[in-house]
Amino acid sequence: MMNTYDRLNPFSSRIVDRYLLTKDGSTKKTYHLALSLDGSQISYQPGDSLAILPQNDPDDVDFFLKGVRCTGEEEIFDHRSKNTFSLRSYLLCKANLHRANHSFLRMLHERSSSPDLAELLLRENKPKLVEFLDNETPADLLNTFSKVLVSPQEIPSLLLPLLPRFYSIASSQRLFPNEVHLTVAAVSYTTNKGVQRHGVGTHFLCERALLEKTVVPLYIQPSHGFALPADSNASIILVGPGTGIAPYRAFLQERLSRKAPGRNWLFFGERNRSSDFYYEEFWLELQQQKRLHLDLAFSRDGAEKLYVQHNMWKQRKALWAWIEEGAYFYVCGDAKEMAKDVEATLQKIAASEGGLSDEDARRKIKEMRAEKRYLADVY
Repeated sequence: MMNTYDRLNPFSSRIVDRYLLTKDGSTKKTYHLALSLDGSQISYQPGDSLAILPQNDPDDVDFFLKGVRCTGEEEIFDHRSKNTFSLRSYLLCKANLHRANHSFLRMLHERSSSPDLAELLLRENKPKLVEFLDNETPADLLNTFSKVLVSPQEIPSLLLPLLPRFYSIASSQRLFPNEVHLTVAAVSYTTNKGVQRHGVGTHFLCERALLEKTVVPLYIQPSHGFALPADSNASIILVGPGTGIAPYRAFLQERLSRKAPGRNWLFFGERNRSSDFYYEEFWLELQQQKRLHLDLAFSRDGAEKLYVQHNMWKQRKALWAWIEEGAYFYVCGDAKEMAKDVEATLQKIAASEGGLSDEDARRKIKEMRAEKRYLADVY
């Protein structure tokens, strides 16, 4: 099978199953989703990602239309795709309605002579401008500067494009030949002005798309390296807190379906075991079958915060033995803090258990990366 779909030619899928992985008492909403691949001939491998082309919330579209005093029926030409759309369909599927760009700010400044905007434009790439753009959508600004007139035809050149959202695939196609699974945490937040916002992609997938009905455009994004070892006898160490666990479900499904004899070790972390242990039955069954070594870190269950890197350090002797025996080390999830903490802990383990200097421990990690034995999928 070949993948002939891409951003310009996505496959029109639909969600066939969706349920909460989090339970009562959780501070999050994390969902399992299954999307149909029937008739697509799409193929994917564990470690690949799924690109979703989401839709904006119709309420956000209406708010923007109010700001430009349009009905949505106006016909416009999109210079990026070289296609003609109704303004409403363009705003729904093609436009980034959550973030203004510099062109949009300059337009508002030129047409309103706002000294505040002029000051912001002089602060390119500085914190005040970034904070402003994080809190003011294009529609917010249009409704604030209500005297500014914008014609429908110029809107595509003033708005950023609505980009695909990428999610780690959480299934093996050997077990689910006509489906692809995702593990998606619904994103919502409150701006410093007290306005509730939702992540475009997660809100579309988790809340707005109707099962079996709403078209979900998608295509496969190959992993380019974040994949299982070619040697089925190789041991793998998987570090994935939160939704970082998604590709490891695919890894283990694949290994089980192939009867791969290699050892598997998972470090998973979340907030509370009772409400946030994603795919609990799957992991515990594998542990009971002695197919999986499982280390769990639930940060809010004890008096002290416990994270995956703390369990790595507790298990440093065994972990280092696996590394020295040729195990592959994977990390998936948050790039800002978690991935850095995990790498720092592994380096510390290399120094402690391998008797290496700090410089040699860093070199060891670098060598593992070069050998494709240290693999990261972080975001």
